[in-house]
Amino acid sequence: MNAEQPIAILAVDDEPGVLALVRRCLDDVRVTLTEAPGGKEALALIAKTPGLDLLITDLRMPEMEGDELVRQVRANAPDLKVLYLTSHADRLFEAKPQLWAEEAYLDKPFSREGLREAVALLLYGRTKL
Repeated sequence: MNAEQPIAILAVDDEPGVLALVRRCLDDVRVTLTEAPGGKEALALIAKTPGLDLLITDLRMPEMEGDELVRQVRANAPDLKVLYLTSHADRLFEAKPQLWAEEAYLDKPFSREGLREAVALLLYGRTKL
């Protein structure tokens, strides 16, 4: 992915405050951020929005957990990059003993720079967006 190209990101979290924080952290002219409050809504958005570069998802959500959302999305987009946001990293590794090459996780609470660095590493293999 070219650093000059627009970046399409979908953020999924059942906590509006976390989505607001992600929005503030990724406020950048190159970033098109779409938000969903849960997995079902995220799947509907993904079906209507081709060309997603990155999925940022909470691990623990009601109705559909983040790892289940990723399993369903990966059925049609196996190379999609995924960043899990979690305060339950131990639960992530119970569900997924090994992350895929295109996956990472970031502990909550996170800082603006921490989120931007994680996104840049996944998308570009470097620490700056």
